[in-house]
Amino acid sequence: MSKSDVLCKRVIGIVGSGQLGKMTAIAATKLGQETHIFANAKDDPACSVANDLTIADFSDKKALESFAQSVSLVTIESENIPCDAIDIMSQYVDFYPGKRALHISQNRLREKDFIRNLGIRTADYKSIQNHNDLLEGTRAFGYPTRLKATEMGYDGKGQYMIGNDSQVEQFASFDWNAQYILEASVDLLKEVSIVVTRDENGKVAFFPVAENHHVDGILDTSIVPAKVDSKLVQEIQQTAEKIADALDVVGILTIEFFITKNSELLVNELAPRPHNSCHWSLDACNVSQFEQLIRVICKLPMQEVVLRFPCMTKNIISNDVYNTYKYLSDKRANLTIYGKKEVRGRRKMGHVNIDLS
Repeated sequence: MSKSDVLCKRVIGIVGSGQLGKMTAIAATKLGQETHIFANAKDDPACSVANDLTIADFSDKKALESFAQSVSLVTIESENIPCDAIDIMSQYVDFYPGKRALHISQNRLREKDFIRNLGIRTADYKSIQNHNDLLEGTRAFGYPTRLKATEMGYDGKGQYMIGNDSQVEQFASFDWNAQYILEASVDLLKEVSIVVTRDENGKVAFFPVAENHHVDGILDTSIVPAKVDSKLVQEIQQTAEKIADALDVVGILTIEFFITKNSELLVNELAPRPHNSCHWSLDACNVSQFEQLIRVICKLPMQEVVLRFPCMTKNIISNDVYNTYKYLSDKRANLTIYGKKEVRGRRKMGHVNIDLS
């Protein structure tokens, strides 16, 4: 790597056009790069900050080929991108964080099997394909337990909490065309997450561990630093590095954990992309998760992450966006509105980072 590499202008292809794509594109611009967004609709948030746009469906092979041939490299803002689309683009350009990470993370059952095969603990789980499987699973796990679609579910979508035999019976006429996973409950103390970046040489850098609080299945707040002892932080980092190495990630990986009341660490989910639980890095760190991603995929040096002050990210959901004016006069607060055209229930409309020092 030469010093001139920082002045080398690349066109970064970002597949997906939501708020994560928007903040990634802004970070790319900060480092003198250009962006080309592959979007489903021209009024999506990321489209307002991109140098170029492709508006098409993931099934449009010609659009995918043209997009891939117009960029220097490709990354994603969501794990819900069809692998077939990545296969097409990868014929022409390098894809980050890598297909293996994407493939594993976009199916909950595949993800859990992968983690367990590494010798890493998760909550107990069972593949569910019909009502009889559900009956057996709830008898084995007891109540409460949670049934989840293996694919495409997020922010509590496609998830069902089951608390008794009567609720199990309600699934007798359920549409079982999709694949589901049943997860046993854990004796939960808190939920935390970590974002790790990994370069092509296997070097890693960690963002601080965040403590996360959910409301109705949607992330409400993330606080750093998490109230976790140093020994557990070290275990979280070691686990994150082991998973990132096994997936051969080049880019960014988020890992969500459960911590039980007896201090057992369980991996919950993986996301090979920037994550809602690390938005505080935009204001509270010397480098944001988005800039760190751009550095890695552009083969620029990763920054050692420094937390400048304790911080809380508060997500702005749905109609709460109409009550954000108060943050504009709060000297501790830094407000980000995503620019989504439609306000609807359970939709993330923005976030505010609040200095807790």
